[in-house]
Amino acid sequence: MAVVAVGGLVAALLMNGGGEDVKGGGGSSASASASAAKKPGYRGPDPSKTIDSEECTEPEESYNDPDKIQIPDFKFMNITSVKTCAQAAGWQVSTKNVDENTYGQGTVMNQFPSKGTDVDPDDMPVIELNVSTGNPPS
Repeated sequence: MAVVAVGGLVAALLMNGGGEDVKGGGGSSASASASAAKKPGYRGPDPSKTIDSEECTEPEESYNDPDKIQIPDFKFMNITSVKTCAQAAGWQVSTKNVDENTYGQGTVMNQFPSKGTDVDPDDMPVIELNVSTGNPPS
């Protein structure tokens, strides 16, 4: 009888603790809340769409100015790999969630500056990314 009670207590703590971790997860709260509010037609993430960190650490040189670099193409890539790439180069990114279910949760749908934009690597702008929630547009 005591084993059953302990098992029930452990199960209750795990279920309750799991909910708290999702809400308090700092960077994961946006994706956790998006997945918690899955709507009919929701499409999950595609982690196979990745960008290599070298795209950020060794970006293409500008055609017009050898002191500038070109912003890589982050569109349709998984946000986790994009953040890893940008972090490897020391770049800052900001994200905004957008409802979209063709490509799935966590897919970068748009970026600013756009790919190929010439920027000064010593004065990098914050890269703004629109990221899919996986939910269909309202």
